[in-house]
Amino acid sequence: MSVSLRCVIVCAGLAIPAAALAQPASFDPFTVTTPNDSGANTLQTLVLPSGVTQSGVQYTTISVEFDWTPDAFANARQWNAIWALTDRDPAPGGAVFYADFGPSLFAKIALVPQFEPGTLSWVGVLEPEVVGATDLYFNWVQFTAYTGTTWSDIRITLDSPAIVETPFSGDTTNAPTWTRFRDTREGSGDFPSNVQNIRYDALPFFVETDGIYQFTTRTDFGIGDRWNGVIAIYENEFDSGDPDANRIGLWVGTAPGVINFADRTIAFELEEGVQYYFLQTGRRSGDAGPYTGTARGVGGVTFGLLPDCPADLNGDGVVDADDFFLFLSLFADGDPRADINGDGVIDADDFFAYLSLFAQGC
Repeated sequence: MSVSLRCVIVCAGLAIPAAALAQPASFDPFTVTTPNDSGANTLQTLVLPSGVTQSGVQYTTISVEFDWTPDAFANARQWNAIWALTDRDPAPGGAVFYADFGPSLFAKIALVPQFEPGTLSWVGVLEPEVVGATDLYFNWVQFTAYTGTTWSDIRITLDSPAIVETPFSGDTTNAPTWTRFRDTREGSGDFPSNVQNIRYDALPFFVETDGIYQFTTRTDFGIGDRWNGVIAIYENEFDSGDPDANRIGLWVGTAPGVINFADRTIAFELEEGVQYYFLQTGRRSGDAGPYTGTARGVGGVTFGLLPDCPADLNGDGVVDADDFFLFLSLFADGDPRADINGDGVIDADDFFAYLSLFAQGC
């Protein structure tokens, strides 16, 4: 069987695209500071070193991580670690925003968590892509934090995997209700009823390969047909009675007292073979209705429960040579069951996806 497998791989004659040979572009770590400007929200910009990105490469994903500490104000918390990656200084206008992870810099993402001091990290899919040796600017602002901070050891990495888009949609109009999770500022100063009896939709899904996946939903379809959405992702299981259990990292919505109908976007590094749940809910009990969404990531996203053993094609409970040769037959015949990644095309990607499943067994 090993000889036949080697022949299948070698004889396929697959061409490797140039982007697949590109190395990730990692900028040397750097440090910036934010002023103690009593909430004046001063925007600052730094030109990143040239020569890091490669000519001819389309960078599609980004990861950013840094450590932050407040100044001497003992009770300081950074309400918004807001940054954006652009192709020029955004102050005069006209800048292209490749990544924008805050609610201030022409945001695509209404992300307003109240961070504790420590390490912060983000991943995302670049929109648009960064092409070749483009000049890049790191922009940052501390939004209504009333204290200066230091953002140290900022690490930015761009990579160039192919991106797969998966559309999805739903409607929470008549969905079940729950008591949703709270922002850290939704404490003693906010009525508990504000997060109760809110409709939600929990969509099970799994991904075809490890890597970065980004989900965006829209709930604004014009005046009279829009509502204030909140999104999150859960790992392994979702329990509406315990809204904080199994939730991955941050959730995306708006601050208490803020009404915002903008699209919601969230992104994480997800793993193949793990059951996830995409959660679409509202800010208040009256926030419900239809929504549309797009999942963009390094592989396909399948909405549904994980199959018990996807490599066991003949269903006999064992992953063996019979399953492998059955897949080869399905692949050669163009059978839809050979579309392992669910992208509607049966090609080498499906072959290697099945190889991965076959190696994992049950």
